[in-house]
This record gives sequence, C-alpha cells and structure tokens, in this order.
Amino acid sequence: MNHTSNGTAPSPIARKNRRTPYLKALLLMTALALILSSAGCFSAKNASTLYFGGDILTMSENGPESIEAVLVKNGKIAALGSQETVLAQKEPNTELVDLQGNTLMPGFIAVHTHPDLSAYLYSFTDLSGFTNNTPDEVWAKLRDAVANAEKGEWLFCKGFDPMLVHGLKAPTIQELDAMAPDNPVLIMAQSLHSAWANSPAFQEVGITPDTPAPAVGSYYEKDENGKLTGFIAEVQAIAPFGNAAVKHFNIKQNVVEVYKEYMSRGITSITAMGMFAKDKKPFMLYEYLSTDHPKYLHRALDLVGLLPNKTPTVRHFVYIKHDTPFLIPDQVENGDDFFKVVGVKLWYDGSPYTGSMYLKEPYLESDLTQNGLGLPRNHRGEPVIPKDEFYNALKTWHDKGWQLSIHSQGDQSTKEVLDMLKQAMAETGKQDHRHRIEHGVLLPPELLGEMKQMNMAPSFHINHIYYYGEALRDDILGEARAEKMLPVHSAMAEGLTCSLHADAPMYPEDPLSLLQTAVTRKTKSGQVIGAKEKITVLEGLKALTIDSAWQLHMEDKIGSIEPGKYADFVILDANPLKIDPENLRDVQVLATIVNGVETWKK
Repeated sequence: MNHTSNGTAPSPIARKNRRTPYLKALLLMTALALILSSAGCFSAKNASTLYFGGDILTMSENGPESIEAVLVKNGKIAALGSQETVLAQKEPNTELVDLQGNTLMPGFIAVHTHPDLSAYLYSFTDLSGFTNNTPDEVWAKLRDAVANAEKGEWLFCKGFDPMLVHGLKAPTIQELDAMAPDNPVLIMAQSLHSAWANSPAFQEVGITPDTPAPAVGSYYEKDENGKLTGFIAEVQAIAPFGNAAVKHFNIKQNVVEVYKEYMSRGITSITAMGMFAKDKKPFMLYEYLSTDHPKYLHRALDLVGLLPNKTPTVRHFVYIKHDTPFLIPDQVENGDDFFKVVGVKLWYDGSPYTGSMYLKEPYLESDLTQNGLGLPRNHRGEPVIPKDEFYNALKTWHDKGWQLSIHSQGDQSTKEVLDMLKQAMAETGKQDHRHRIEHGVLLPPELLGEMKQMNMAPSFHINHIYYYGEALRDDILGEARAEKMLPVHSAMAEGLTCSLHADAPMYPEDPLSLLQTAVTRKTKSGQVIGAKEKITVLEGLKALTIDSAWQLHMEDKIGSIEPGKYADFVILDANPLKIDPENLRDVQVLATIVNGVETWKK
C-alpha cells in the first residue's frame, strides 16, 4: 500500500486527484488515435480527371505509341484512346484538362539518385563548375563565406571540380589554413569521392596523422614528412566530416526542398541508391514523406511538429547500403507502392576522377592523371573492398532474395563482379533478381551477352559524356576506350533493359539532359564521343520511364500509360519525338502529377 510522508494512507480525494493526470493522458491518447486513424493519405480518392488536347505518349510496349485522351479515376488510369471514346466515359465530377497542344507522358523515374546526399549538401556553399566559371570565382565565394561566418563556425562547401573549372588547383592544407585560420573548412569534390579540409576541421573531428586508413583505397593523405596534406580519399574517410555537417543544417526541411526540385524536373519516382545511417531516424523521415500508409508514430510526430508537413510528393524506392543491415527489412516484400526498400547497394570500384575506377589496362599518362590526380605510372585502380568480403556480402543478400545494385565503372571491375555473380547463381540458383550494374563507364561489350543470360540490367551514368567526355578521352582513358564507353546502344541491341541516371548530386537531376546526351553523344562543347552508341529519342524516353520501372520490379504499376497503372505523368511544352534532338534540354516541364494529384506546376 502507498502511504503519505507522515505514514497515513492517502484519502480517496487525494487518490482521485493523483489519477487525474493519467486519465487526461489516456483521454488524449484516445483522441489522438481517433484523429490518426481517420487521417487520410494524399491520393486522389473519389477524383476523376480527363486529359486531352495534346500529344499523349504512352511508352507502352503493347499498346499504341500515342493516344488522344486518358481518363484517371482514384489515382489510376481508367481509360485511354481516342478523344471521342474517352470523353464518353467521363462522369459529372470529372475535371477536364485541356493540354492546349502540350505533351503528356509518363513521369520520369530517377532510377539512381541520392536524395539523402542532396539534402545534406543543399545548404553547402556551391563551388561547382555549374555556378562558377573561373578559379577566381571559386576562391572568392569561399572567402566571402569565411568573411560572413562567426569565429569557429564550420564552413561546408560542395562541387569542387578542376575539370569543369579550368585552371582550378586542389588546395593544400596550408592554403586553406591561410584562408580560414579560425574556421573548420570542408570542401567536397563534385564526384563526392574525395574532399579537402583545413587543420581546424581535422582537429574538430579528431583526425591526426596517426589515424589509420578506414578502408582499402580510402585514406587521409600525408606528405613525405608524415603530415596531413588536407586531401581525403573516398567516402569512408569523409564520413567523420559528414557527421559534423549533419548537426549544422535543417535536414528535414532540406529533404522537402530536394523533393520539390525532383518534381520540378518532371520526376515522379526517385530511387535512393545506397542509403545508410547510424539509426532509423532518416529512414523514418523519407518513409513518412512518401508512403501512402503513414504509421501511427509518423502521424503522432507530425502532430507535435517533429516532422515536416506531409504533402503529395514523389514515390521513393530505396537500395540500402550493404553494411547497414539494421535498415534492411526482414522481407523482400515490404512497404507499399509509394515507399519501399527494393534492394541492396554494393560498391566494387570507385571513380575515374580519383583513379579508383578499376581498369584492365592502365590509366592514360597525362598531366591530369600524373599531376592533377597524383596517379603513379601504370595505375589501374583496384577494388574498394577486399574481394572475399565483397563476395560474402553479395552472396548473403543474393541468397536472401534481394536485388543487388553494384557500383562498377571499370572494365576489370565489371568482369570480376559478373564472375562472382555467376558463382553465386550457380550455388543458389537463378531467380528474378534483376541485379544491376551501376554507371558502366567501361562496361565491356563482350560481357553484355552474359548479362542478358543472367537477367541483369545496366544503369548508365550517361552525362559523364556531357560534362567530362573530353577529359575522359584526352586525359584519363584515351580515344580508343572513350569511343566504347557507356555502350547504351550495344546493351539495348543485346536485349538488355537499360536505364539512364544523373547520380544527383554529382550531376544535376535533369532527365531531358540525360536524354539529349544519350541521343547525340555530345559533350558540353559539342564534340561527339562514341557515335556508334547513339540511341533514338524513343529508346531514351523508355530508358527514363518504363525500362527504369522494370529495373525496380514496378513495370506493372508505373512507367507507362496503360489501364490500371498509377496516374504518374509529366506535362511538357513540346513533344520530344517531334523536335530536333539538339533542343531536348530546352523542353520545359509544365506540371508533374503523382497518383492523379498535381504535385508541381510551373
């Protein structure tokens, strides 16, 4: 029995008063449960919309290439065909949308992107060649950031790129210390595979010359005297600085803004490639924003203001980094059609711009590779993970039924990856995994037949050509290999289901830019590289829609305009099939529709 401090039992009134807060809490929780259970999702329930009056491209493999009208009911495509036929099926509450000569087609699918990194970098100072034209502009922007910062305040910068900003030299730790003696500074390379920091930054995260390399090919560079140079190689070594950055930005709001940017490009589905975290909080945020079935916890956190307001947005599919197993669901079937984990991401090599792409023959010996990248002679790169460790991870997740998305850029890298996949399939049996090779810069044409037999699919990082094609040809690979890189046409001719991606934030997330590069094979300065690997506009559009959906095991639900599929559309101001391919980048996105709901409008 409970007693008061003087040893007597509490009175009935005291007991009642003591219970009152608990009763109030119980009533509050009951009310919240009623509110949460009745809260609707952002789908177009009981809504009907009919689109007509412009070109409508279906991307269907079975139906017509174009139609005159499409009827949407409750977020899904109910009917399509001639304007007369579809108009006859409208209901009294059907909203009529006259396209006024514009073009409607399936929404684009960003099949390999990084919304988490994009949100993380959203508030960084932009030193990239997309916004700065000269080295002086780059360093002036950094000096302005230092001048406007409080003493001791972190300065985070992104986009450093000597190949896009000609004449830009990598900074030494002494130069950064001179520019910002009182502020920790981190500068991320545009490739996201390397960075530079000053002495205060290394001190803040506890990195010293004695700190061991965190992984094969990832390290803190030291000079001949054993002192830090400021250069940081690969993502594992960059991670401690990234953890420091997260504490300084409103990541939740940044994610919302990044989602808006995707939709402004006509993108209706995104695929987060290699998501990782120390806990499930970031994963919960992404799930909450996209899922059609928010959990009670999501809604409760929303009600108390701990999550951003939930509004209609992109579908979100996720590949989890292989060494973050606590984020990987127990079942391959998980989530819903708006948010789900679809696979596991592994890395076998790195980037051509850091010398970590794994090649059969050495890198070209040039001023860029020897002095800019500091590569030794006869350098071929190497795997970024021990081969046995990679195979064990590959085999583990393959055996559990997960689709694997494998970062592999070099020809030797891809050969070894395919050999290990064949071994795993021989031991376990072939299933409909649809394992993916990501980037495929030097995907060997002689291996395409094997990939077809293994039911694999490549996703091509096609704007390597647009932004860095000349550097790859003249300074990194040489003309012979450059002519064969990113073999999109050859892969399609072999019957592989291919996709195109931007890998944002490495390159701007712009599907129409990817399309123009794949069709023309032109660099930013207009030089053609690999003309034999050009594809048609229709092939490119399918790579950005229905073929990307296939790679996600979602081809029965998104990616084309067919009855029963979700109404995920983009409205363009021109028909890509009817204009000069040289003008595809100029096509404007006018509106984006997800699940029958307009989520963005110009």
